[in-house]
Amino acid sequence: MVKLTTDIVERKYSQVLTTKSLSKTKQKNELWKLTHLHMNDMFISSIGNIAIYKNLKVLYLQNNNISKIKNLHFACKLTHLYLQHNAIIKMENLESLHNLQKLYLGHNNITIIEGLKSLKKLQELHIESQKMPLGESLCIEPRSAFTLSMCLKVLNISDNKMTSLRTLTGFQELHTLNAKNNLIDNINNLTTTISTLTSLKDLSLQGNPVTSVYRYKENLIANSVLLANLDGKIVTDTCRNFMKKFKLEKYNRHTKNSIKIPLEDDITNSLHLPPAFQRSISRAIFQHPGPHLSIAFTPGSLALGNQLQILPAWKSASGIKNTKDNHVMPRPFWSNVVKDNKNKEPHSTHSYVSNKAISLTLI
Repeated sequence: MVKLTTDIVERKYSQVLTTKSLSKTKQKNELWKLTHLHMNDMFISSIGNIAIYKNLKVLYLQNNNISKIKNLHFACKLTHLYLQHNAIIKMENLESLHNLQKLYLGHNNITIIEGLKSLKKLQELHIESQKMPLGESLCIEPRSAFTLSMCLKVLNISDNKMTSLRTLTGFQELHTLNAKNNLIDNINNLTTTISTLTSLKDLSLQGNPVTSVYRYKENLIANSVLLANLDGKIVTDTCRNFMKKFKLEKYNRHTKNSIKIPLEDDITNSLHLPPAFQRSISRAIFQHPGPHLSIAFTPGSLALGNQLQILPAWKSASGIKNTKDNHVMPRPFWSNVVKDNKNKEPHSTHSYVSNKAISLTLI
């Protein structure tokens, strides 16, 4: 059990200075000027009072036994903090590190990304491979997520049993995301999140169930803005533009199919009638006020009003050449009008479509 104190720092640097044959006294008095402090692989279990080193910019504490982050309130100039391969359970006491740019916390026991709401200059967060209790996964506290969404550029959250990336929605500065070996399996949630990462260029998702989904890569490329590298493979501008056009065309096709057809067009189109007859029926049904008109199909008949009229078969007019290219030409329906001045009766109009007649009944 070793506690990080000024004595430990002086002892280590005395050994270093001895090997370099330098004056111990002179260098010891100048230790407060240190900007880089290498205390990795020292079996350190806790961080003591080292506030004398106010000029620290880079602090190496990886590969120790540290279980709690503390006593770093003095390090307002710190830009890099290395704490990977320790026994840290909670992210805390980082509020004073306003200039911190890179934070390394991989291979600890952290379950929640928290305590970062004051770190508005943080650009890189490496928190991969956390040792978690059974059934838990890494998550991001909302206040920290809000701060990180405006500054974070590199994020490594691989191997953390995560099932979704929805908490990363809107991370506008993020350009590199490593989320390998998690449990992400929903392609719709994933593409929705990726579409909001407007600066994302490098994305790694190997080892997730979602990678086996049909057209997984095509969906991600089509929903990204600047993605240039997906799972270690280059995505060209040509490929990305093609996928975007394909997505747009698919969307337009879906939208077109989902547009509701007006009732009159739906009815007349379903009858498969000649265009002129379709327009006539449409006008009769929808443009003139009056009694409702229902349309029913009666094979071989046409009903007008309450009278059922039997439609005769097509006949060729006598005296008219009724063949053309060895095909019989039927006589137009208007040629069947019988002029009888004595017995004037309403005449029905006959038309056949696909050997089926149409009955129009006034209700």
